[in-house]
Amino acid sequence: MEFTKTQEKIFISAKSLMLSKGYPATTVDEICAGAQVSKGSFYHSFTSKEKLGLHLLEWYHQGGNEQLFEASFNNLKDPKMRMFGFLVHAEKSSKKLWGDGCLLISLGLELADTNPRISKEISTMFKRLTQRLAVIFEPAASLKGGLTAIELAEQFLIMLEGSILLARVTKNWRIVNRGFQNYRKLLEPPAK
Repeated sequence: MEFTKTQEKIFISAKSLMLSKGYPATTVDEICAGAQVSKGSFYHSFTSKEKLGLHLLEWYHQGGNEQLFEASFNNLKDPKMRMFGFLVHAEKSSKKLWGDGCLLISLGLELADTNPRISKEISTMFKRLTQRLAVIFEPAASLKGGLTAIELAEQFLIMLEGSILLARVTKNWRIVNRGFQNYRKLLEPPAK
């Protein structure tokens, strides 16, 4: 989906505010002030804060996917090397992508029981992300005692989101690095 420059400014402001204050506590006035746009411009782009939230998630997911999945590891011919190359790339990119938190998990936790539309959109995004990761983790599926590629993808997301949360709470990004190290061990073939 294509977005205008005004929408992008609003997204950048809204993302920052929502990651620091939360969705419910963030006002349209604060978003407009941070984006340096008028309220009229906001409502010209989005009919409500909820519509902003839905489009913000799409923008965030789209940009994150580009940074996470479109990298040089894709040029590796061997599927196992590509899988481990993905993990190296994801770990190196992790602080830039999620150093301030993950919008999907933040909004998901805050709105799971109060906003069915946003919650459903986040669930759909996680399903799409799981499917895309499953393709990457397929080479390890047969080695891991019956874990499917989908289960390995889900375990990756659990590791990543949990590590991000712990790293933010403890202000120690090394937790994310340890999460990646432990996940790589999970994927390595058993010693003979």
